[in-house]
Amino acid sequence: MALSMASKMIQGAKASLRMAAGAWQFSKNRTTPNYAYQSLVQLFCLTGGRSNDLMARAMALRYPTYDLGSAEGILGKLTRRDVTNVVEDIKEHGFHVFSEKLPATICDRLEAFALKQEAIIRQMDQESARQYGTRKAVYNPVAPQGIIYEFDPEVLINQNDIQILMTDRSILSVAQGYIGSKPVLDEVNLWWSTAYRANADASAAQLYHFDMDRIRWLKFFIYLTDVEPQNGPHCFVEGTHRTGGIPQDFLKRGYVRISDQEIQAAFSHDRLIEFTGPRGTIIAEDTRGLHKGRPILRGHRLILEFEFSNSLFGGTPHKVSRFGTFHGQDIEHFIRTHSRVYERWL
Repeated sequence: MALSMASKMIQGAKASLRMAAGAWQFSKNRTTPNYAYQSLVQLFCLTGGRSNDLMARAMALRYPTYDLGSAEGILGKLTRRDVTNVVEDIKEHGFHVFSEKLPATICDRLEAFALKQEAIIRQMDQESARQYGTRKAVYNPVAPQGIIYEFDPEVLINQNDIQILMTDRSILSVAQGYIGSKPVLDEVNLWWSTAYRANADASAAQLYHFDMDRIRWLKFFIYLTDVEPQNGPHCFVEGTHRTGGIPQDFLKRGYVRISDQEIQAAFSHDRLIEFTGPRGTIIAEDTRGLHKGRPILRGHRLILEFEFSNSLFGGTPHKVSRFGTFHGQDIEHFIRTHSRVYERWL
């Protein structure tokens, strides 16, 4: 035991030094070296999340939250108490399902957009890695060519409805309330999940795993189609987002996928949450907890996702994406006066 603890301490010290070196390089060129990102993951696994908590507290001191004024938006007219209650719910359980829904008119427009816009067909298990990012097509619900069709983030951030949601004060208020510092919108994603294959596909995130792209973050998932048990609901293990919430037997393997059988053996059934719901359902989730998407058995699923973090330090985006059009002076003004939120896209 003593030797094991000593080994952990040595590994942790080395990873911390690599992290510090990577943070210095990030401050110079805004790119995270891979060795620093791998050290972020290693420290999380070694400490059960305490390393992330410590770094997040430092980020909160350096980048205190914005005064956003009103928190009115797509999530309703939220008071400070409302925001606090949502944040506390996420802290306790790892997620919050909002009573408000994205209006049907916006769901209609985004679904129509996703049915005519070319997308990348994500690489599947057993496919050559060289094929990733090379297959593109407009999604045909009658004849899908792969499990996941994902859209270019640059196309997404220049779409009217998505820009409105990117600048929504109610979403931003919840995000920064949970993160504890000025939020950084580091991911905007939209993808189709299809019934192309019934077996779970690891590349399609259909096996349980935790995310570790950044130091601290919160994701918003918006269902743009109805999601019933057959349509591949998003799944989450309640409470595993908390420090020490993931068993060490899992963490010692590193950043890997975990089978349903292992999850069911480790956690009680009531902690295994499946999010079904009508189109427009909005879920906020800390995906540091264990989660997955179930395979699609019938129909398809369209999800819009926003991820807010406290820094771009971590997994570096594969592609540079920039705003090309602002849909309204109010949107442009808000983006430019809250530049840390949108630094990836400016």
